[in-house]
Amino acid sequence: MVRRLVLAALALFAVGVMSAAEAQKGDKWVLLGTREVDLTKGNDSVDVSKAKGRVKAVRLEAKDGAILLSRVQVVYNNGTVHNEDRRINLLEDERTRPIDLRTEERFVDALNLVFERKPGATDKTLLEVWGLQSPAGATAQRGAPSVAGPGSATGPSAGAAAQPASAIAGPATTNAKTTAKVGQETAAGVLFGSQRVGFGVDRDVIRVGGEIGKFDRVRFRVLDNEVHINEMKVIYANGDPDTLAVNQDIKANTFTKWLPLKGDRFIREIQMSYRSKPSFKGQATVEVFGEYAEGWLGPNGEGRKYNQGWVLLGAQTAGFIGFDKDVIPVGKNEGGFKRVRVTVRDRAITLNEVRVIYGSGQEDIIPVKARVDAGSTYGPIDLKGGTRIIREIEARYRSRLIDTSAKGKGRAVVEVWGQH
Repeated sequence: MVRRLVLAALALFAVGVMSAAEAQKGDKWVLLGTREVDLTKGNDSVDVSKAKGRVKAVRLEAKDGAILLSRVQVVYNNGTVHNEDRRINLLEDERTRPIDLRTEERFVDALNLVFERKPGATDKTLLEVWGLQSPAGATAQRGAPSVAGPGSATGPSAGAAAQPASAIAGPATTNAKTTAKVGQETAAGVLFGSQRVGFGVDRDVIRVGGEIGKFDRVRFRVLDNEVHINEMKVIYANGDPDTLAVNQDIKANTFTKWLPLKGDRFIREIQMSYRSKPSFKGQATVEVFGEYAEGWLGPNGEGRKYNQGWVLLGAQTAGFIGFDKDVIPVGKNEGGFKRVRVTVRDRAITLNEVRVIYGSGQEDIIPVKARVDAGSTYGPIDLKGGTRIIREIEARYRSRLIDTSAKGKGRAVVEVWGQH
């Protein structure tokens, strides 16, 4: 009992010391913004770009519910970010300790949150964002923020240091979006995924998966509008993280440089936090590509040891009306293939024909006329003459209008795989 009283007295003393110190300097905690957070989503962003003045630190307070935070990312007006990567069990009416406490003050644009819903808790909670402000910070006026909302002016804020050129800037590209499907090899690399980027802070996860292969480097392609990268991170199959870029501006219609990975690895997912810069062009598109690890492909490549030697040759989306005739060029033939198969995602199809055109110009025509359900495979189809070099594959199919097991109302995705 005595020990508890002593600890309580020390805690009150510490709070009194902090309050006295703040009062002496005139520092105050001021409300920057509030947001009702949907705890079922797992992540959210609180926009405080309209809040007045600079702050030395921020903190969160939970109202009308509890929240279990795993990351709080503070995005500042000058383009820098602070990542608070720790578990914060915030009960109703509780507040966090000061986050990113500094002597200098900065304007805050947003707080990006990653969280979990506590067992038994409600689905929503109201969060308040508070900032620690000096009298000088309270009267400071925002210049044009480095990353503004629609219709805001652009350019560096008053007193901000000039931003260095992006360390990961790469060559220019056209503004034509990549038409390949996820997992398909293109001239830019193997496409991992594509995302639209809004004016607010976006957090996206592109799931790659080990079935595509091992990679030793990745790069990004930005279209239509400049993008500010808060953080780009790769999560390997074993759970290890690898941060590729932090606080970088990528100009519209450019690639980044190739960003090396930690050895040749299977990639589980790529996590991205970014926002587009406002302009009359609107939103931006970010495409992510990978390059196969050396020795993965080829007649004796390591890729033959995984997935039973099956390699994704290409994918297309099936139409609903009439049979689509898709041509899938096969660029990587190291050692050739001995059989092919057709795998269907999302909705059943009617598969009518598969035509294989070999490097020599010869053809195999495989009449099918069969229903292939979503999540199932037609084949494998053995190629005539054993292992053959394939130039391209033509397939005729259409989505089935009536499919009670379909995922959503979209069309089927048809994948063609080859086995060494």
